[in-house]
Amino acid sequence: MANWLRGAWAHLRTGWPLVAQVTLAATLSWFVASRLLSGGGYSGPFYAPAAALIVLAQARGTRLRRALATLIGVTVGALLGEVAIEALGARSTASIFVVILVAAGLSVAAGAAGVVRNQLTMSALFLVAVVPPGNQDQAPTRFYDALIGGSIALLISQIAVGRSPLAPLHTEGRRAFSELAEVLDGIRQALRRHDQQAAQTVYHQARQLDSRTEALRKAVLVADENLRLAPWDRHSRPRVDAARTAVDHVDYAVRNTRTLARTTIMVTRLPQATPAQLDAALAALHELTTCAAEVFAAAVSGDRDTAHKHVDRTGDIAVDAVRTVAPLLRHEQPLPVSTMIGQLRMIVLDLLRSAGADRPDVLNAIDGALDLPAAGKQH
Repeated sequence: MANWLRGAWAHLRTGWPLVAQVTLAATLSWFVASRLLSGGGYSGPFYAPAAALIVLAQARGTRLRRALATLIGVTVGALLGEVAIEALGARSTASIFVVILVAAGLSVAAGAAGVVRNQLTMSALFLVAVVPPGNQDQAPTRFYDALIGGSIALLISQIAVGRSPLAPLHTEGRRAFSELAEVLDGIRQALRRHDQQAAQTVYHQARQLDSRTEALRKAVLVADENLRLAPWDRHSRPRVDAARTAVDHVDYAVRNTRTLARTTIMVTRLPQATPAQLDAALAALHELTTCAAEVFAAAVSGDRDTAHKHVDRTGDIAVDAVRTVAPLLRHEQPLPVSTMIGQLRMIVLDLLRSAGADRPDVLNAIDGALDLPAAGKQH
């Protein structure tokens, strides 16, 4: 119980802005809609806070274009629901059939994204299904409910973005590096135990890293668009450009890690135990990933001193990781082990470049440790 409470408190410390936004958007939507739409026997603008929550859920961490599309989907769905209620009545099979057919057909014809298509259809269905037959005269107000609630949610989300336009990029960067480090540690554990089943499991985990990389790329786009809407913070654009370059190398590291995980399966099938040097090198690679994550976070935050400190540390760890496995190459090794050494080197280079730590002296030290000809940055 104590551990659960500590975990819950940690989540609240980091997630309180979301709680504040959700509470403010829903409450303000109810207040504004009830004041503007009061009268005529209207029982309450329930759909205003509901629309606010729907739009706010889509607006956080996404591009403004998608958030606007969600707002349009919710409001158009409400309008379709109102029309269906006026023409066919509420809670009838005919009205539900027509409203789903029209909403789905309209969204598909417009090429709407899956989330927007669902919101449009669900908004229309919600009205038709929940409006009591005796209260149909209240239905037209729900279109204004949706417009008010969705607009307030969009405004609040953009105010939050204006305060911290690079926050989504910082968050996704942390997640991407954390999950990469987790997979590398899983590879290490599978090799240490010489466990083929564990190697299979970590390989499947490695295959899921692509989705995290894609989320990081989207976060770069979101941050770039946020800066366009926050002209007072455009001096931060170089940070987004640096992150965009780093993401390419993170993507390479993810791909090579997936290959490394597949090779791990072959190594665990060998009759002999895994060389201890591979265990030590993977431990260093895990540390290198953590250090590269610190560089990325500091660069996005604009903390140059911290970034430079971790860049130097990244270079040192990278050289140590390669030097650890270098002795294995002086003796004949099974093909999977030799292959793994090459893959480790490639991941080291990818992480170095993601951190901007690929200085010629570091690259030459890495290749020198493996008795490869020095070639500067040509790798």
